[in-house]
Amino acid sequence: MVYIRKKNGWWRQSHIPKLQKIPSKYFKRLYALNDSVFRSEQPSKKGFRKLESLGVKTAITFRRNKDDSKKAKGSGLQLTHIPLKTSELTEADLITALRAINSAEKPVLVHCWHGSDRTGAIMAAYRVVFENWSKEDAISELRRPELGYHENWYPNVIDLISNLDKEGVKEKLGLLKFK
Repeated sequence: MVYIRKKNGWWRQSHIPKLQKIPSKYFKRLYALNDSVFRSEQPSKKGFRKLESLGVKTAITFRRNKDDSKKAKGSGLQLTHIPLKTSELTEADLITALRAINSAEKPVLVHCWHGSDRTGAIMAAYRVVFENWSKEDAISELRRPELGYHENWYPNVIDLISNLDKEGVKEKLGLLKFK
């Protein structure tokens, strides 16, 4: 975090790196958070082939009633299905998803139907827990218009990230070093 002096106090300048949009005719919302984590909407069959060309090894879906087995058939990607309901997301759900991301062969793609709400919640938690972002910065990214978060439908996601017990989640994921 960088603070810049102004006349009447301090301005806060965020450290948020720009999400890297990956150009593809098969995706509306394919982004790289870093070298090992991507996010998107539900990939098509051709979308899964595009992911392979990017070197993605694992796809994790948060869709409740659909897994990726049919669309990803023959792709060689490792598939993980964690059914989540956006309106009922809990910290335990975040931990389950973060554990899957952490243990997945990288690079990993995480997605839901639109790549907005469930994916957005998990990616905000990822930023806080693994990349040590502030909750405010993670929520700011979640709200970026191009990511499509439906705050009017799912205000619970903001509350969940705002109240996330970062250290408790890290402990449950085995990320804290013992003294």
